[in-house]
Amino acid sequence: MYKILIVDDEIFVRMGLKMSIDWASRGFELLGEASNGQEALEKISETPPDIVITDIKMPVMDGIGLIKEISSSYPAIKCLVLSNYDEFELVKEAMKLGAVDYFLKVTIESDKLLEALEQVCEKLHGERTAADRRRAIDQTIREHRTVIERKYYLDLVGHDGTPESLKATIDALGLKLYDMRGVILLLLLRDYRELLEGRFQSDRRLLEFTILNVVDELINHQSGGKIVEHSPGAYAMIVSWREPPDGNRVADLAERVRRALRDYLSIEANVVCGAPFAGHGSLQEALASLDKLKLEAFYEQEGGVLRQGQAVFPDGAIAEAYRAAKSRLKLFVGLGDGARAAACLEAFVGETRARRIDPRLAKRHVAALAGALQDGLAVKLGDKEGTPIDTTIAVRLEEAEDFAELKRTALGFARQGERLLESHAGQQSPRDEIVKVIAYVKEHYRQRVSLEEMARRVAMNKSYFSRLFKQETGEAFQDFLIRTRMEQAREQLLATDKKVADIATDVGYNDIFYFTRAFKQYYRMSPGEYKKNHREIPSE
Repeated sequence: MYKILIVDDEIFVRMGLKMSIDWASRGFELLGEASNGQEALEKISETPPDIVITDIKMPVMDGIGLIKEISSSYPAIKCLVLSNYDEFELVKEAMKLGAVDYFLKVTIESDKLLEALEQVCEKLHGERTAADRRRAIDQTIREHRTVIERKYYLDLVGHDGTPESLKATIDALGLKLYDMRGVILLLLLRDYRELLEGRFQSDRRLLEFTILNVVDELINHQSGGKIVEHSPGAYAMIVSWREPPDGNRVADLAERVRRALRDYLSIEANVVCGAPFAGHGSLQEALASLDKLKLEAFYEQEGGVLRQGQAVFPDGAIAEAYRAAKSRLKLFVGLGDGARAAACLEAFVGETRARRIDPRLAKRHVAALAGALQDGLAVKLGDKEGTPIDTTIAVRLEEAEDFAELKRTALGFARQGERLLESHAGQQSPRDEIVKVIAYVKEHYRQRVSLEEMARRVAMNKSYFSRLFKQETGEAFQDFLIRTRMEQAREQLLATDKKVADIATDVGYNDIFYFTRAFKQYYRMSPGEYKKNHREIPSE
């Protein structure tokens, strides 16, 4: 319905208009009435109508003043004028100010007024449709611009051509660099996944658009540059000033960005200031260091500004602590002591932070320890109550953006294991046949292993064995076999220089293409991408 406000200082005119037409049946809603322009503006400020029917001569504020204010402050509202015979000059002025039609009070007819109102509604509909179309086009352009800019940004990061082609990429990105120098900063949103899935309802484009709009304005206020999404929750800020900036100027920009996100959007973030660059080669080196910059903020517990090299990760060995924690954890799971098993994993997670272990190495070992807990639960417990064991825990731990997420994910899984052990207290461990099969697969996963063969080994038919294995372990046999092979493949990728084809054969896959597809489905990236993303993990 289109909303109408009636403005006239004569009560009988207002009553006549209200009663002469069945407004609701004709698609209109009467918002109310006012006796002068000032009173009308007060009502409009509370609930703007679509159409105002106004007299010209009124006390306090006349119709001319009202139409001026509406045209200035509420241009979408349409005005119809009521006048007397001697007010023609005022009517002309009202039409110049934007009134769409006029009627003489003494001769006004309901049908004519309705006809005029319907024409106004058609005009309003057309304007709104056009406005919606313009907004949709603008949104599409913004989205396409973001996609295009990210494409050129990725070209810039991976550029291996001539300085001329690099300059062409920079120009295509719309990046303004003074004398080919500047500095790269990395903006890292804290609790990114919770923020995306909560406030932004999993609309990644909306979150990205919000961040880019706010930060781009700050970057280009006193400098030149560009902000582009580097990876989910991480944004590269390439900034250049006319004069070479000192460290304080860079830190000041970083702090203004952080405060703007916190104060205006209630988004906490870390901003890591990278090293300055000067020249094509230096720019590419700076871009190549962005993933290292992410590590700087991994252990930070709140938002803030950091400098490259501020975070120091000692070469403290974690392998011995890991082996000790794994041994204790397996013991506690075997005893059915869920609380101590969970505490063991929690303590190890805390130790990685206390020792400031390289985040990539920390995530790798926490994921491995969670895998040991997972294996222990599978052997110790049967899924008699239908409680599943989380088979994605290793992937989720390795994808943790910061220590808080790593800890939250690990402890959530530990508590799940604790509850599983408590709920199965007093129940028997899995049947010997299932324990025998698990042990066999752990030792012979390199060979051809099938459900049929395992069923024969324990003297069961295939269907019964399949149901029993799922019942006793909480995991389908085929899923268990795939997980075992994928975990072994992952370890070989990170710990050796073997070719992917050789690793595929080592873990039981004769077809490298099938192995690559299975690996990508399990870890959400190809073996080559996985190795590349983890290639800088220190060896033990």
